[in-house]
Parts: sequence; structure tokens; C-alpha cells
Amino acid sequence: MTPDPRQERLQIRLHILIGLCILALVILAPIVFSYYLSGSVHATQPDTTIHVKILAINDFHGQIIPGQTLNKRPVGGSPVMASYLNTAMASGNTDGVIIALPGDVVGASPPESGVLLDEPTMLFFNGYANQYCARPSNSRDASCNMVATLGNHEFDNGITELMRKINGGDGATNITHLVDPYPGSKTTYVCANVVWKTNNTPILPPYTLRNISGVQVAFVGAATMNTPSIQMSAKIEDVIFLDEAESINRYIPEIQARGVHAIVVLLHEGGSQTPYDGPTQVNGTVTGRVTTIIPRLNGDIDVVLSGHTHAFTNAYLTNSGGNPVLLTQAYMYSKGYADVDLIIDRATGEILHKSAQIIPTYADQFPGTSPDPAAAAFLAKVKKVVAPEVNRLIGVAARNLTREKTPAGESALGDLVVDSQRDAMKTDVAFITNGGVRADHAKGNITWGDLYSIQPFANIVCSMTMNGEQIKRVLEQQWQEPLPPHNLAVSGLVYTYDAARPAGSKVTDVKIHGLPLDLKALYTVSVVDFLAGGGDGYTTFKEGQNITCGPVDVDALVTYVQSLPQPLNITTDGRIQRIN
Repeated sequence: MTPDPRQERLQIRLHILIGLCILALVILAPIVFSYYLSGSVHATQPDTTIHVKILAINDFHGQIIPGQTLNKRPVGGSPVMASYLNTAMASGNTDGVIIALPGDVVGASPPESGVLLDEPTMLFFNGYANQYCARPSNSRDASCNMVATLGNHEFDNGITELMRKINGGDGATNITHLVDPYPGSKTTYVCANVVWKTNNTPILPPYTLRNISGVQVAFVGAATMNTPSIQMSAKIEDVIFLDEAESINRYIPEIQARGVHAIVVLLHEGGSQTPYDGPTQVNGTVTGRVTTIIPRLNGDIDVVLSGHTHAFTNAYLTNSGGNPVLLTQAYMYSKGYADVDLIIDRATGEILHKSAQIIPTYADQFPGTSPDPAAAAFLAKVKKVVAPEVNRLIGVAARNLTREKTPAGESALGDLVVDSQRDAMKTDVAFITNGGVRADHAKGNITWGDLYSIQPFANIVCSMTMNGEQIKRVLEQQWQEPLPPHNLAVSGLVYTYDAARPAGSKVTDVKIHGLPLDLKALYTVSVVDFLAGGGDGYTTFKEGQNITCGPVDVDALVTYVQSLPQPLNITTDGRIQRIN
């Protein structure tokens, strides 16, 4: 039979149509499937998890100005820090960003912040508060993106001034306010373990809840319970510092009863670890007091954002429930921040994944090479206000003045500061704790602001009478348990110690004005009021008699530097000697 040409043409067309359909299916199926996953499912069914980012900045200490270094590279200052924060916040792929400040936001600050009662630092961070933190009275709003806790330095000027910084108002100060009246902080401050002596209730809310894309996250705060040993007693006489872990745990059942299981702690106590780059590593070795706190924390606590020790930490430790706790700390003085990523289950509120990276805020790489214009303009305004005092020329340094210590523990800058206090009170000897010397100074002009950065606490220089036995006991306390956070710089005496001998008998020789120490003789001694009250664990100073107080420490230093031949050529002179 002869084939019908019309039928053949029909079959060919049918085969072509079928082939085109198959080709279209091959091409379009992945697109449709992808669209279904990314689009249509979202339209009909909510995500099962949320992604939360926390940017934690510890121990900022009012460091709004540049000038810090890390790994021999320029780092920090508010314009550079702002550029990093802006970049991190705009990175996307998150359901919410919280900025967390684990204590010592202010205190021991450079003059650009400290002279203005640290209001510039508080205002800088106010710039990161969202509309839900519009006023201090609204800063507990569950959608506010800012939370902080107290460090020991928040108490430097007493409770009344602390509350003014948080709540606002000019108070009885005579300074120029950048914003008048000073509006207070838009950040929610929380602290579970600092309570009023009168009624044992917390001086601030112990915790706050944040609603992030429909899921609640709790933030609990705690300051180091060792604050009384490193803070002037008069500044904290109305409060008690309780055990951190016990205080935090006290509020966990209350938080759980509200259906919240994602719990983050802001803890102003810490440890240290060898720094590394990248996400949290499992086997990092952490040392320090924080390692005794986390094992006692409630098993539902997931993250601890720490501070106080000015070190690097990015590790997992185990809480009392045997569960891993992410522990972070990002140096100090605006040198870095912890970029924390959390994945939270919408249904249960539990944190499914937690990791962090410690990000140094290098000024010589992006985004630090593009400092934030608004922060730079704000800093320029601050500098203009304080310039007349800060830029006042006091002297000239012929060499760098640093806190770098000899093997025995003596530094040239420590010697200069302690000599200034002995000179101010005209005493036989003087002592300072080296923790009170807060900045180095490079060769060249010395301004008032430079000396303020070295001595930013506004402590009062006092004189007292002590006998020789008490002076030797003070020296021995440098190795007592618990170990003081800082050793002593001395003036008017030379002493030798044997590092191999047991604590309590390490000091082998002491001479005052070239003569052997007489344990029964009386000597006049200069110390600041912080040490006079037994600060840093040097409790023997509390036994001093005939106490008389004089100038503020920075004023004593200014006067002394002006009295010296210029340029200054300060070096260590061997007043501390070590054997073994």
C-alpha cells in the first residue's frame, strides 16, 4: 500500500510536538521546582527556623578615638568601628541583629570621652538604636536592638552618676554637653547580681526579652563579683555584688515560664585563649575565672558574651546540664567585636546552632578604610569641644614612655607616675598599682590630654603613715592568693625579691633612701584613695594612719612633668630587682 503523505506529515508534526514538550519540561522543571521551594512554600508555610546575629562589643572603655593597634596594625576608634558594624548589619540573611555590650562600655576612657563624663560614648552607641529604642523609657521594648550589662568601671563615679548615664539628665555637672539636656542611653541595661543593700533587689532589671521575627530571646546580665576588690569602696557602698552563676540561674525558671528557651548571658567576667581566625573551634583551651562560672550555669543557657579580661575568646564550654555554651570575648578598646550567629527553632524556641567569629576592626582594610562619615563628624565635634584643654602642651618626651616592664616588673611610665605622687605629697615612699597606668606615650610633645589618658580615673592622691613591717607586707601582697590583678610600681625605695621563694617570704631586701628598711620605724607613704581603701587586694594600706589627701592624680602628674628638665628622658632605674 502506498503511504499517505498527509498521514506522514501529521506523524512528523506529532513527534516534533512531543519532543518540544519534553524539552520544555527538562528546561522548566528545575525552575518551577526551585520557585516552589523558595517562593510558593514561603507564601503558604512559615520558615521553621530564624537566623539571629549578635554583634558583641566588650570593654569599649570610651575608645571613640583612633590610635589603638592589634597585631601591629591600626585598629578601632568609633569611625572605623562604625564602618564594621554598618557592614555587618547590612550583610543580610538574618531575621534580626542585636548589638550587645558586655560591660565597661565607659570608664578609664580617653579624654575625648572621659572629660565629657563619657556622654560621647553613650551617644555614639545611641546612634545604633532602632526606632523601638526611641527614648530611655522605651528601651525595654521587645523590638529594641540594644542590650548591655554593667562592668566594674561603670561604677567609677558612683551609683548616682551611673544611673544618670543610663537614664539621662545633666545633674550637677559644669561640663559642656554635646546634647543638652543629655538624653541618657537608648540601650537596655540589665544586671542580675548587683543588688541594693537595703532590700537585696537588683539595681537594674536582671534580664530583658527581645522578640526577633516572632521568637523571643532572653538576655541576662551580670558584673564580676570581684568588683569590690577593684573599685573604690565609697563608690559602691550602697550595693552588693553576688555570685554571678547563682544570680543568673535564679532568673532562668522565670524566663522558661514565659516560654523562652533561647538564653544569652552578658557576663563582665572572662578568661583568655590563643587567638585564631574563623568560626568557633571545638577544641580551644580557655583559661581564667570564666571557666569556673560556666560549668555552674543552668543547662538551658546557650551563649555567654564575656568581657573584663581584655582577651580573645571563642570556644564551647559545658554548662551544668552538660550542654555546650558558646563563649566569646573580643579584645578591648574598640579593637574588635564578636559576630555571633544563632539558628533558632520557631516551634520550640531552642537554639539549634551557635557559632561566632571574632572580627578585629582593622583600619587598613575594608571596611575600615572607609570610616563611617557620621561617626567621623561626631568625633570631630567632640574633639572641637575638648580641644582647649586636651591640646594644652605640658612637656616633651625624648623617648617613648611605655608600660613595658623589665623582667623584674618595673616600667619607665610606672616610675614616672608613682614619682609624681610621692612628689605631690612630699612623702618618703609611694606606691601605685600598675593597672592605674592606662596608656603609653610616644616620643614627642606631651599634652594634658596625653597625661589624662595615662591617668584617667580622677583618683585623689593621699598620704598616710605606715611602719616598716606594714610596708614589707604590702610588697609581699603582690604574690598573695588570690593573686592581685596588677603588681606595684614604687618610689623612694628599692627592693629585691626571690621569685623562687614561697609567697609571703619573697622580698629579701628593702632600702628606703639608701638605708635598710626598719620594720619598727614610721614612714610617710603616698597612695591614691583607691589603694588607701585596699583596692586590687592590697588590704594592708587600710592600716595606714594620719591620712591626708591632696590633688587629683592627673593634676599631680601634670605638675610633676612640668617641673622636670625638658625633654624628658625617663628610663627604668632598677628600683625593683629580681632573683631567679
